[in-house]
Amino acid sequence: MVPRPQQILDYREYPVLYVDDEPENLRIFQLGFRRDFQILTASSGDEALELLHEHPVAVVLSDHRMPGMTGVEFLGRVRQLDARIIRVLVTAYGDAEILSAAINDGSIFKYVPKPWTPEDMAQTVRRAIEMYALDRERAELLREVTTLNRVSHSINQQLDLDRLLRLLLTTVTEDLGYDAATLLFFDAGEEHLRFAMAAPEGEPVEPWLRGLEFRVDDARHFFKAIQEGESAVLTLSQLFDYESSIRAWLTEVAAEECLVVPLVSSEGAIGALAVDNRRGGAGFRVSDRTLIEGLAAQAVVAIQNARLVNDLRRSREQVVRADRLGTLGTLAAGLAHEINNPLTSIHTFLSLAPEKRNVEDDEFWNAYHQLATGEVNRIRGLVASMERLASGGSSDEEPEWCEPTSMAEGAARLLGREADREGVRMEVEHEGEVPQLFAVRAQVHQVLLNLILNAIHASRGRDDGCVVVRVLRDVQDEGEGVVFEVADNGPGIAPEVLERLFDPFFTTKGPDQGTGLGLAICQQLTANHDGSIEVRTREGQGATFRVHLPVGSERAAA
Repeated sequence: MVPRPQQILDYREYPVLYVDDEPENLRIFQLGFRRDFQILTASSGDEALELLHEHPVAVVLSDHRMPGMTGVEFLGRVRQLDARIIRVLVTAYGDAEILSAAINDGSIFKYVPKPWTPEDMAQTVRRAIEMYALDRERAELLREVTTLNRVSHSINQQLDLDRLLRLLLTTVTEDLGYDAATLLFFDAGEEHLRFAMAAPEGEPVEPWLRGLEFRVDDARHFFKAIQEGESAVLTLSQLFDYESSIRAWLTEVAAEECLVVPLVSSEGAIGALAVDNRRGGAGFRVSDRTLIEGLAAQAVVAIQNARLVNDLRRSREQVVRADRLGTLGTLAAGLAHEINNPLTSIHTFLSLAPEKRNVEDDEFWNAYHQLATGEVNRIRGLVASMERLASGGSSDEEPEWCEPTSMAEGAARLLGREADREGVRMEVEHEGEVPQLFAVRAQVHQVLLNLILNAIHASRGRDDGCVVVRVLRDVQDEGEGVVFEVADNGPGIAPEVLERLFDPFFTTKGPDQGTGLGLAICQQLTANHDGSIEVRTREGQGATFRVHLPVGSERAAA
């Protein structure tokens, strides 16, 4: 951003105060310069100070020899009141010592001797106003740069798209002080420009804005300007110069002016930020346009990054879900087997119940009934586990308190049939009292299923194939933690494979046997809970995977 001198050409925007104890001098100054400048006058320092509290001014000119407070003393008080005001001493007494002290301590900007000529005085006032305006311009530019730097830091740290857009609009309306702001985005084909979000919330026009949509067919000039990256100020005074949909928008918002700034990325315009003064705020100046354009340039980068993160998050959830559903296929046969066994007990009980209806048989009605009820609960647990596995994986899952040992036993039970089919023995062990976990149950469940399934496949083909699942208290954790340990007695993992073990799509299985995503997903889901996975292996002596999870994960809670 650079200074904008066109803003300081209207000198009448900057009031000038002239102080002199001689009424004739005040009248001469007033008559001589009232057409060129906005003039205020006072006959003493005290009167002038009272006036300054009521009317901010840009330039103060004061006579020196006045009753009571001298001109130098008065201008020193002005500097204390507002150091930005340009101060000029006007006097016929050329006391070198007084003038030197006043100039050196900063009380005055310039000395004008009496008698002065109208041309010299007009030139002095103009230069003083320009100095004041440029100083104000510098301060405004500094404020803009500071604001943009702060906003840029904030929005570039926000990767959630909805929160980012809300932060952007809040910055415009609350931090920068504009009346209202609206975000519009193009659709994929750039045929429609639709409402995305507006601030402040709760405005009467907000329900109407939510349905706001511009089509290229009925707003061709508006579309062209945005796509070419051209900012524009739309005004009610030129309402009938605009296309019908733009007229309807401006009329509904009822703002005197609306500043529309395109959001332009390296690939072209993605939308627009519209700022308006619907509450009767001041009209937009060049500085407003520059500030909003700077903010829009920062926002586009953050919006693009947030969209990429959202796409990546959705893709990752789809991959996790696909992996989870793939595991379901492996579990299907085992589930049928696991359900058939308890169904046999339940069927036997129900078949014998009519015969025992009028018979007092404590062993049947107590023991057998208790067995059948337990088997029903077992089936319900199996079905619930499968439902969690099938429907889990979305970002809407809530963490809950989970019992680690039962989770490990449930995962092992679901894969029991697969272990039997591969001739692998499976054991679940736990040492002592293990704390509960605050975690997303389905995600931890999926980690265990993947690790156990890999261990079963690594141990198959051996006469003594065995997989051991252990649940331990994590003694290495500074706080309380849990370790899930899955150990196999397979061939182990070669060093060159170990280095790439968690790389997505890396697999040592055949093309139809694995995708190479299982361990990568395990690592990601574990990281979601502020946990970690470590691997211990020696060739020919099997492999052990240890999943460390803290009891209360901040990320799981979030």
